[in-house]
Amino acid sequence: MAVVLIVSTGLVGASAARRAGAPSAGIAVCPGARSTTTTLASDSAVATVPAGSLPPTLVSDPTRLQLLPVFRRWASVCAIPVSLVEATCWWESGWQESVVSVTGATGVCQIEPGAAQTVRGLLDDPTLDPRRSSDNIEMSAAYLRWLLDQTGGRRDLALAGYYQGPTSVREHGILPVSRPYVTGIDALLRDYSWS
Repeated sequence: MAVVLIVSTGLVGASAARRAGAPSAGIAVCPGARSTTTTLASDSAVATVPAGSLPPTLVSDPTRLQLLPVFRRWASVCAIPVSLVEATCWWESGWQESVVSVTGATGVCQIEPGAAQTVRGLLDDPTLDPRRSSDNIEMSAAYLRWLLDQTGGRRDLALAGYYQGPTSVREHGILPVSRPYVTGIDALLRDYSWS
C-alpha cells in the first residue's frame, strides 16, 4: 500500500492531496518547505516528485504516481534514461493501465502485439504480459533499448520506430505521420524533469 506525503509551505498542499484522494493519515505538512513535493513510499521503493517536474494531471493521481519506481527500475535494468520511458509512456496513454488502442496496443506504454512478441523473444521470457503494468513498462524499456541500439543511439529514430515500426524507419526514415509523435515526446522531455 502506498503512502502519499505532501510537503508544503502551508495547508494548501494537504488540501490538494485530500482532493486527489490521499487518506488523511498519509498526508504530512512541513511548514519550512519551499515547494510542494509528493513522495510515494511503498514496501520496496520511495519516489519523490518536486513541484512542476511532472504534468499536473499525473501529480494529482496517486495511482499513476505509484508507477514511478517501476519506471526507474526497468529503465535502470535496460540502461536507458528513465525520462525517455516515462515521457514516451505518458504520450502513449497518460500512464493508464486499461488503455487499449484500435490497433491492439495495450497498457501504460501501449505495447503493440508485434512489439510484445519481439520483446518476449529479446528477453527470452514468454510470460511477459503487457496487461500487467510492471511487465508493460519492462517491455517498453527493453523495446526502447533495442530501438536505440538499432538506430545507433538516435532518439528520434528510436521514437519513430516505437510509433511506426522499426522496419518502416529503416526503409523510409521518419514518416511525416510520426513527426508529431517524436516532437511531442521531445517537448515532454524538455518541459518536465521527470525522474
